[in-house]
Amino acid sequence: MKFTVNRDIMLKAIGIADSVISSKNINTILSNCLFKIEKDSIQIIATDNEIGVRTKIDAQSDSAFSFTVNSKKLSSIMKELPDDEIIIEVDDSMMINLKSKNVKGNYILYGTSSEEYPELPDIKIDNSIDIEQSVLREMIKKVIYAAATDTIKPVFNSIYIVSEKPGTLTAIATDSRRLCMITRSIQSESIVGEGIILPLKTVNEVFRLLGNSGICRLSFDSNQCYFRINETEIISRIVDGQFPNYKQIIPKEYSHKVIIETGRILDSVKRAMIFTREPANKIVMTIDKDTLLIEANTPELGKAEEEVPVESESREKIFLGINSQFLLDTIKQIDSFSFICGITGQMSPVTIIPEDDKNYISVIMPIQIKTASE
Repeated sequence: MKFTVNRDIMLKAIGIADSVISSKNINTILSNCLFKIEKDSIQIIATDNEIGVRTKIDAQSDSAFSFTVNSKKLSSIMKELPDDEIIIEVDDSMMINLKSKNVKGNYILYGTSSEEYPELPDIKIDNSIDIEQSVLREMIKKVIYAAATDTIKPVFNSIYIVSEKPGTLTAIATDSRRLCMITRSIQSESIVGEGIILPLKTVNEVFRLLGNSGICRLSFDSNQCYFRINETEIISRIVDGQFPNYKQIIPKEYSHKVIIETGRILDSVKRAMIFTREPANKIVMTIDKDTLLIEANTPELGKAEEEVPVESESREKIFLGINSQFLLDTIKQIDSFSFICGITGQMSPVTIIPEDDKNYISVIMPIQIKTASE
C-alpha cells in the first residue's frame, strides 16, 4: 500500500488535526491521528473524545486503506526531508516507510490498525447557519478575552452563541466579573433557538482555522456542534448547563455618560497598571466635569496619577475602582476613535460601548473603594 503526497500540504493538514490531541491522553490510540487513504485524497482525523477534527487533502494512492500513527513524529520526519513530494508505504503490519527521491535512506514509523479508532459523526445539515469567516473571526476575537480560562464552571469557560432574530448572530462571553457581547448581521435567516454554549477549546480551534474570506457553516443538535471551514470539519460537544442571563447583567440605562478617547486612555491605563498588583490590579478613576483622573497606589511599590480629558454630561464627581487589566483587555478590542462609558453607581456594572459600533457591548464589575485616594 503506497501513496504520494505534497509535503507542505500534508504538514499543514497534520498540524490542523494534531492540535486537538491532548498530551495527557491515557488511551494510546488517541495519541495518534487516523489517516484514511482514498485513491485521490487523504482524510486526517484526530479526537480527544470531546472535540474531533477531520481535514481532507489531495493525494495519489494505489489503493484504499487506513492506519493510525503518532502524527508529531510523522511531521518531524517529513520536515527534514528535502523534496516537495513524499512517498509513504504501509505494509500489513502497519510499518510506515517514508521515502524521498533525493535521499537514500529508510525512515520507518510503527503505526497501528484503524479498527479501534473512534468514528467521528458526519456533519449534520439541520439547524445550519452560514456565516462569513471574517465575521465569525471578528466576533470571537472581540469576546473571547472575557471568558474564564479555568474549567471549574464550564459555562464560564465558553462562548455562548445565539441569534435573537433572523439575520443576526450574537456571541457572549463572561467570567462572572466581566462580560462582552457582540452582534453581527449574517445572510442566513436561521435562528439558534435557545443558543448553544461552545467550549473554549473548540472556539480556539475554530478561530485558528478561520480566514479573511470564504464561508463557515455552523450546524448543531442537542448535544453537539459542527463547523465546516474550507476542507476541515470540527465536531464538538456542547456545554451542558445554563448560560448566565446576560440581558439582566447589561445595564439598560445609566446615570453618567462619559465619552473617552480610546488611544489616549489605553496608554494611560498601561502606565498606571505598572503601579498595581495582581490579581486586583486596582486603579481608581475620578471623573470631574470634563477630566478623568486615573490613580494607582500600592504600598512599597509606588503611585501614579494621570489626567485624561473626557466629555461628560454630568456635573457630579464620580469615583470608581476598577481592575485595570479588565479595562485594558476591553479597550484593546475597540476600533472606534472613542467610546461611551456608562456608569450608574460606584458598585454598579460599568458599560463600555464604542461610539461607532453600538452592537458591541462590554461590562465590567467595579472594585469597592473606601476613598478616592485609596
